[in-house]
Amino acid sequence: MSTLTRITYMQKPIRALPVLVSLAVFAAIPSALSAQVVVGHTPQTTPYHDIDAVQRITVFGGYFQAQGDGLNTSPQSGPAFGLRYDLPVAGPGDFYVRIQRANSWRDAYNPTLTGAARSLGRQNLALYSGDLGFGLNLTGRRTWHGLIPTIDFGLGIVSASGTTANDPYSFGTQFAFSTGFGIRYNPRNSFELRFDAGPTFYQNHNPAAYFVTPTGGTPLLSNTASRSGYQHSVSYTAGLVIPIFR
Repeated sequence: MSTLTRITYMQKPIRALPVLVSLAVFAAIPSALSAQVVVGHTPQTTPYHDIDAVQRITVFGGYFQAQGDGLNTSPQSGPAFGLRYDLPVAGPGDFYVRIQRANSWRDAYNPTLTGAARSLGRQNLALYSGDLGFGLNLTGRRTWHGLIPTIDFGLGIVSASGTTANDPYSFGTQFAFSTGFGIRYNPRNSFELRFDAGPTFYQNHNPAAYFVTPTGGTPLLSNTASRSGYQHSVSYTAGLVIPIFR
């Protein structure tokens, strides 16, 4: 057999090779699709759904639960309401701005008096808080069965104005930091319901007069009590989320 003949015979399977590869690829496609249906989900049955809202505004209400103290001299628990604005920034993260008002109260005292006479009654306080923060959507830009669990971290202030005559206490404006956990419920890529819970930490300063011993009595606060330190509150809220600028 000549060299030319051997080359001619080898050209036939070489020319057929692209055809065989093409047939193998087309034969594998149905198997791959079948495996995808069994192992994963079709677009109609997948539990994940993308959401397309670019920005969100949340109107919320709930309860502000403050850390208690024996005399209730610092702002105490009460109903709360507020607004929150979320702006997606990168990946699953959101930048947010939040303001809240709590209808708080405290018991006022005249520390120069003794016994029942030192109590000046209850003082109502409007306790405002505002923070800037970063929220992390644990399922990214999609829902899982309509749900998006979230984690928040924020920095801001807490402020309450107002004093009572003969009581030297004033809460003022304090630096605060917060964290929180939440669930967003968005079943139709539209309006959402949002549920959040998380603590806020802030400073409280007791006036020096609270530690002074009045004539014939005892100080309002003992020397073992803290004159200044961090306290915390926990906010439990539910809100309606309105998507804007899709």
